Amino acid sequence: MQSSATQPEAARILLERRAAIDALTVDLEALGEHPRVEAVSTTIHRGLANPLLSDLCDLRGGEDRLINQSCSEFERFGPSQASNAMSPAGIVRILLLQNLDLLWWDDEEDFLTDEAVHSNTQLIDLQIARRKGVVRFGFGIAPQSILGRGRDFVVQRLFPKRQPSGPGLSFTHVRPEMLALLNEVADAVAAKAPAGTPRIWVTSITRSVSYQDHLRALGFSALLPSAHCRGWAADIEVAWFEQYGATDALTSTLLEYLDAGILNVIDEGRAWHICLNPDVVDVYTLN
Repeated sequence: MQSSATQPEAARILLERRAAIDALTVDLEALGEHPRVEAVSTTIHRGLANPLLSDLCDLRGGEDRLINQSCSEFERFGPSQASNAMSPAGIVRILLLQNLDLLWWDDEEDFLTDEAVHSNTQLIDLQIARRKGVVRFGFGIAPQSILGRGRDFVVQRLFPKRQPSGPGLSFTHVRPEMLALLNEVADAVAAKAPAGTPRIWVTSITRSVSYQDHLRALGFSALLPSAHCRGWAADIEVAWFEQYGATDALTSTLLEYLDAGILNVIDEGRAWHICLNPDVVDVYTLN
């Protein structure tokens, strides 16, 4: 773990902010199943008044954006396989934790369109990098045709251990620092996992705002703004690792990176979301 560039104080603040969000989540859960939106709004407003969370109100859109978005997500929540949360309070928790990412990356511009991702010269194509042997984690590519989707469905049904179910990456572009980070995480997990465990599987890295909107239209909990749309976040499959008895190897590794302040880590159920701390970006270069 390349942690020498992180500051203990920064790690402490990150963990304390997360604890404040957890406390706010408990307050939201206490409102019951169908609270009035005014009660939700008041609870979130009170939570954001905590000095540990007040900086969130300085993000683009300010406190109004955070409260309105939180209330909207709370009201529209419905349990489904496409959701990253198990309750309305849970989706607000994920929203606020993802906004901790944005405290790090608020000055970074979004990739608004798919073309903005594809044409960015600062990004590496993972498919080319894999052919060069510099990718040490697994990933799939989202098929572009009905035939391709059908083929992947059959393969996943017949060979469930080959790769997780799901569409694969819609964008194979990645920042070099994120590639180096994911390689390091993959190595750390491999050192802990039982023999025969495959490499970690990355389900999402860079996305465009337009693609995030598309996912949301399909019913997924695709929140905006997002560090994915700035190239500094990734999602790692966790549920698939259960069949290898390797879940603890993966999750404990990610939590070590969280405790060191290198990553913000969010348990989103089947996959865990990670975001790289800008204080350590310079540490991560491709070897």
